[in-house]
This record gives sequence, structure tokens and C-alpha cells, in this order.
Amino acid sequence: MTVVIFLAVLSVLVVVHELGHFLAARWTGVGVEEFGLGFPPRLIGWFKNGRGHWRTIGWRPPRHRHTIFSLNWIPLGGFVKLHGEDGIDRPNDPQSFSNKKAGQRILVVIAGVVMNIVLAAIIFIIGLSVGWPQATNNLGPQARVANQQIAIIEVIPDSPANQAGLQAGDLITSINQQTIASINQLRQLNQESAGQPLNYQIKRQETELDIQVKPQMMDGNNSQYTIGAALAESGLVSYAWPRAIWEGWRLTALSLKDIAVGFWQLLNGLFHGHNMADQVAGPVGIAVLTGQISSLGFIYLLQFVALLSLNLAFINILPLPALDGGRLLFIAIEKITGHRTKAQIEALVHNIGFILLLSLIILITFQDVSRLLR
Repeated sequence: MTVVIFLAVLSVLVVVHELGHFLAARWTGVGVEEFGLGFPPRLIGWFKNGRGHWRTIGWRPPRHRHTIFSLNWIPLGGFVKLHGEDGIDRPNDPQSFSNKKAGQRILVVIAGVVMNIVLAAIIFIIGLSVGWPQATNNLGPQARVANQQIAIIEVIPDSPANQAGLQAGDLITSINQQTIASINQLRQLNQESAGQPLNYQIKRQETELDIQVKPQMMDGNNSQYTIGAALAESGLVSYAWPRAIWEGWRLTALSLKDIAVGFWQLLNGLFHGHNMADQVAGPVGIAVLTGQISSLGFIYLLQFVALLSLNLAFINILPLPALDGGRLLFIAIEKITGHRTKAQIEALVHNIGFILLLSLIILITFQDVSRLLR
């Protein structure tokens, strides 16, 4: 079931992204040779002939130029193959991508990223209009909060919480049968315990647990008893229309900022020689996360889809070969220098970038599998 859910999520994200490229290409007059779900070899494809009738094909291309819509054997992505992006010069072909003006090419390139951002915003807007689980600090005006609770978002290693078996994602419903309404109330009860064990009532997914935790004075804190866990007040947050639209786009912008900060911290850690392997996940790691989050409920899975969509948008806009940002980089160089890079050279750079990117994915996948086995 995890694999099925993961492939369904991946398919939605890829189709939305590639649909952006497809629609922009059609609007600017760029020919689309194929719109594929998954990577080749092709399993089956369809195209509309000159009479407007749909025809089915296998791996062989049609005799004349038509847009092929295909399902392919490797279900880990998708693509839109634009006419004229293969590095072959076609100076008199009006449908060639390489013959279009810089502004038109930019529109086609960024359309996929824009579609992923719009998808995330739509999910956030719908979620915030019906009730969205999130931290209740820094809320916008007119926010309505229901089912407020205390969530554990991180457990410090070797802390009382870690030793007791508390986990990130656990919800603290009460302590010693006393309902907890705020983090300040929880801290007060820990302090009043003076180091004596407390019975924490925990909700972990659909399971109710009773866990005994002994607050301690930890390093650097010689006056406060604590359990050694990062906490957040959360609840089902909703807004009335049209405030939900504003807050949905606001949450989209904040999420993109957090992704950019996280990416910078990752690069900074790598440059300083830190082991950042646990901060990166490939297809296997994302599939495992998808299964874990889907077990929490559909609304949490929707949140994850929105964040994955924003991550996909951010990564694709990076100025690296084979990514949308790499194509934008070549267009920027063209505008600055006044000369276009030869189509064959640009295609070669993107092909090399794709091979390197695929190698990185394989390496991260190997790491994900090793981590699972451990």
C-alpha cells in the first residue's frame, strides 16, 4: 500500500509539473513530441491522427509528427519532449523550441515550477478553509482553532523523553490525568514534579499510551526540570473565505522560504565537512515517509503532497544542467552575451547533467536502503 500511495503521489506531482510545460509549449507554438508518465521504454501510447481519431502505438513512433501521450515502464517520474530541444538545428522550423524568442522559452521552462507552486497553494487554501493541522503560534488574524493539543516535534538523544520512549509526532493529551492546554502548563507540571516520575498520556497515531517520564535538570539548565523534547502547540486551524486564500498563499511563501533555508543549511554543512547524509532522502526514503504520514490521515498526506510539490519546484529552479533552472541559465547567458550557445553544446551539457543527476539519485537510494536495513 505504501508503494501504491507513493506512486500515486509522485504521478500527481509529475503530471502537474509537466502539464505546465505542455500548456505553455502549446500556447507559445512549440511542438510537443511526447507527454510521458514514467520513463522509457514505452509501455503504450496514444496520438490523434490528422482526422482527429485517437490511435494506439507501442514503442515505435508514428510515421508523421503527432503528440504522443504515453505510459512508460519505469514509474518514477515523467517528461515532456519538446520539438527542437534535442540539439539539432532547425532554422526554418517555426515549432522548434530553439527557434522561439527568449521570453517564450523562459515561459515554457518556468511553467512547470509555477504549476507545482500553484498546486501547493490550492491544497493549502482548501485545507485552511476546512481545518488544517498546524502549529498555532504565528497565526494570521481571524484564525479559528479547534482540537488544540501539544505535539512533540523532536526528542533530544539520551534525554528523559528519549529514555521513556517518546517519539516525534506524539501528542500529549494529559499528565497524571490532568488535561494539558498549553506548553507553559506542561512546563509548570514538570517543574512541580521536582524530579519525580509523571504519567504522560500520549496519542500516537490511533493508539493511546500511558508512558512514565522522569523530568530532570539537563546540561546547561540547572534550575528547570525538563523532559528534553521540543514541543509545539498545534490544532486544526481554519479561516473563512476569502481569508483562506490569502493565508494559503502566505503559507506557501513561508514554506518556500523554509525549504530555501533548509537547502542552504544542507550546503553549509557539506562545505564544513559535516555528515549530512541523514538530511537527504531519495525515492525510497520519500516512499517510506509517504507511508508513515499517510497512516496519520488523509489531511496529513495532503500536507505532505503540498510540501513535496514545493520541494520539486525549488529543486527544479536551481541553475543546474538537466533541470529547468539549467535551461534558464543558458537563456540568461544568451541575454547577457548577446550570443546563443550552440544547440548541440547545450544538449550535451544537459545530457551530462542528467547522467550525473541519475547517478546521485542511485547513490541516495542506496543510502536509503542501507538506512532501512539498519
